[in-house]
Amino acid sequence: MTAASGPASIDRLARSIARCRACRLHEGRTHAVPGEGPPHPEAMLIGEAPGEQEDLLARPFVGPSGRVLDALFQECSLSREDLFITSSVKCRPPKNRNPKTDELATCKATWLDAQISALDPPLVLLLGSVALRCVLGPIGRMKDLHGSVHSYRHRHLLITYHPSAALRFPWARRAMQQDLALLTDMLSSNPSDRASGRE
Repeated sequence: MTAASGPASIDRLARSIARCRACRLHEGRTHAVPGEGPPHPEAMLIGEAPGEQEDLLARPFVGPSGRVLDALFQECSLSREDLFITSSVKCRPPKNRNPKTDELATCKATWLDAQISALDPPLVLLLGSVALRCVLGPIGRMKDLHGSVHSYRHRHLLITYHPSAALRFPWARRAMQQDLALLTDMLSSNPSDRASGRE
């Protein structure tokens, strides 16, 4: 870890995110949602955007998708307490629309990249096509990429569906079960290693 990383840095980032006006999404929010989790997480999970409940409570994945995610965690013996959970953008888009390209780019450059650097997680899990596009760009379709592992900034990155898809489609839930089982295996086999060095 660098001197700029760790809990103090994450706390500073959260306070700054709460005041952010870098893009149009701040105009309709109740609260920004920086994310939550330990300063040295086993893995970092990146979703799409806050929904209604997240916007009201300033916490990630506390609505219907969050309940699905919690159930999947339980099935795979994962715990929220060991993970840092956040979203590609930190403010709820109007009517839960997908974040626009410029909103994703602004939030990534201003906040998400800084969070990844501060947390320095050994593993990153992308939840859904929006997070995939935000972090890796338009590299392919989710149905072809879920369960695949990539190298990203000297760490492992795993791709899976968003839990909102698992909420609607049994096949997506089964795919997420498989992908989270892989995440569990990766955490068990290399709990503290980085993919190929440090940032």
